[in-house]
Amino acid sequence: MEILIQNKTQRKVEENIVVDIAEKVIRAELGDKNPGVLNILLTSDSEIKSINREFRNKDESTDVLSFQYGLEEETIGDIVISLDRISEQAAEFDNSFEEELYYILIHGVLHVLGYTHEGYDNGGEEMFDLQKDYFTRFVKEG
Repeated sequence: MEILIQNKTQRKVEENIVVDIAEKVIRAELGDKNPGVLNILLTSDSEIKSINREFRNKDESTDVLSFQYGLEEETIGDIVISLDRISEQAAEFDNSFEEELYYILIHGVLHVLGYTHEGYDNGGEEMFDLQKDYFTRFVKEG
């Protein structure tokens, strides 16, 4: 497994921690299976809005976009995270910037692994429960 991070912002991020958390979630879900590359782009609200418009026809910014290509592919997926939005949400939810980043990262990784939250009664609850569980295990407890 290879996790590649590109930070297109001026914001300093502990990339080794981002990689560690993403790897832990993937290992918890896949066990010893060795998936391909996961790309993570850390960017601004304006760029994520542009990506959201181009690929999802939604003319709005968001905190995270996940693109799942399949676990058998060389690149299993791309995750795009707006650090502007993470900063806003951290204050809104009374989290540190890092806590909010890691929480949203876990959400993005779960999407790449095939989880959805469309219609909360059709599996979405499971995704959010897993997200909270992994956040507690891999961030809060270390």
